[in-house]
Amino acid sequence: MLQSFSMLKLTSLFILIPVFILGFFLLSQAQNPMKYTYLFRNVILSKSKNFELAPVLRGRVYYPRYFYIPALNQYMVYSDLDETGPFKIYEHTSKSEGKAYALLDDKGTNVITFETPLRFSYRSGCFYGPHTYIPFLETGKTDTLRYHQIHNEKLDLGSKAFEKLFMELYATSEYIEFINLRASRDDIHQAAVIFKRGGKVEILLSGLRDSRMICNYQEDRTINNFDDYYTPDIRNKENFPQSSAAIEMIPLVTENTNPFVYWRTGFNQTFHMKRYRKEYSSGWQGIMKVGVIPVYVPGESSGTVYINFKTNGELFKIKILDVEKADYIPAYHLGLRTFELPANIRTKNSLVFMESVQNSGDNRLGGGVFVVRTATTSNPSDDIPSDMTEKEFSALPLTLQVALLDPEHTTSLKIYAENCNEWIPEIERLKNLEHLEMTTGMTEIPDAITTFTKLQSLSITYGNIHTVSPKIAELTALINIDLFSNKLTEFPHVFLEMEQLERLKIGANPIPSLPEDIDRLKNLTYLSLTLTNVTVLPKSMIGMEKLYIDNMGMENNVPDVYKQLFDYTKIKTFY
Repeated sequence: MLQSFSMLKLTSLFILIPVFILGFFLLSQAQNPMKYTYLFRNVILSKSKNFELAPVLRGRVYYPRYFYIPALNQYMVYSDLDETGPFKIYEHTSKSEGKAYALLDDKGTNVITFETPLRFSYRSGCFYGPHTYIPFLETGKTDTLRYHQIHNEKLDLGSKAFEKLFMELYATSEYIEFINLRASRDDIHQAAVIFKRGGKVEILLSGLRDSRMICNYQEDRTINNFDDYYTPDIRNKENFPQSSAAIEMIPLVTENTNPFVYWRTGFNQTFHMKRYRKEYSSGWQGIMKVGVIPVYVPGESSGTVYINFKTNGELFKIKILDVEKADYIPAYHLGLRTFELPANIRTKNSLVFMESVQNSGDNRLGGGVFVVRTATTSNPSDDIPSDMTEKEFSALPLTLQVALLDPEHTTSLKIYAENCNEWIPEIERLKNLEHLEMTTGMTEIPDAITTFTKLQSLSITYGNIHTVSPKIAELTALINIDLFSNKLTEFPHVFLEMEQLERLKIGANPIPSLPEDIDRLKNLTYLSLTLTNVTVLPKSMIGMEKLYIDNMGMENNVPDVYKQLFDYTKIKTFY
């Protein structure tokens, strides 16, 4: 009996040990971070390596529209696009108003991507504005053309005069279309009517304040359609419809009309969450008291999500950054969904689009629209520097990883890595940097800073910098230096050799004094001394008439001859 029991235990062990090993292997495979790829990467291969998830529009997108154009066998995707975020340096560049548009062929290859403030019409394939238009799908070009004639250009036609002119134009036109002209920064125009007469394009305008057209609201979440449409405010308007669509554009559809709430139930076959790595939590939040008893509710958290994305028999393993959720509740603001052709006309070769969107929080890396297409490479590391391994690459700060995917065109870099105590040599691959912003634990600005001969702005704040390389003076394009909150114990004298300097922030450093010959900085217009130990200003500063000193309260403790240095009106041009 004892021998039989021992044999039973031994047999059980032989069965359980392989099961445990297999279970551990499967679990590690499912959650191994190295098996998953961030959406900001340029190469995201399926498990089979036969397909890839390629970017179409990168940035924060807002209810993108997706269309298939049978006559061209092409797809169009467009959306408002915001490429800013806490991971980027704010640069004083003007972003073109309007939406971003991408045209792709039936293989998912990009044909053209551009932005325009003109409004797109999926009835004619044209872009329309109050003064110009683009016959895009007709010509394949993005050149703007002037209307042959603009009617009611001054928006001064009364309702009867507008109706009369509309009737006259309607009767002599071969094509009529009602268009929406609402655009940001245009508080004048609302809508219009397009007339094609004798092959020439004319427009009849309607103003926003004294409108001659009626706004109609529509909403279809399955195709992301929230655009208002307009009809003329005339008598018997049902007798004056617009023309049939000049081109057929079939909207792609989704089955998920609310991508912002993902319940981790395990039943989602398209996007299956394998892991959530929490990186921030606000903790329990007190909201009220019942008598003397405080009431708490779960707070908010954010982290990285590991997703298995399945489509058309292919599996993609992707990582999504900064996914927010309520603590202790398995609901995530994931923002992933797919768009495809309607099932009745869909084929095995039809493209599948995936979007990564947000409805709250700061913009995150990896947002945008992607397309599933045949792989253009079998090497998952094809987008990173050839002399780096995936392990080396993934150990770098995320923003540096993004920059190294396109080093030649990277002109700005923002790094937040408090636990990094040394200079990161991989930054030196970015030869064209103009703006560098860092928060790290490093103690010196090294000689390697001279790599960036085009550098205009350098910001290293909230760190441990106590030494500045004398070679920094070789950077003749550098006009803005910010070393706020470091460990500088004296004014870096090498800065006196940089006569081109315009802005210098050395506040929150234990600097006791300024050099007597600081007036060598003839172009200096802003100097921050907040929270330093500087109490006396050199006499040479009296003549620095362009300079503004930012040090609240100091102006009350200096002689009158220095008062002009604290005139804040001098800095208006910087804000």
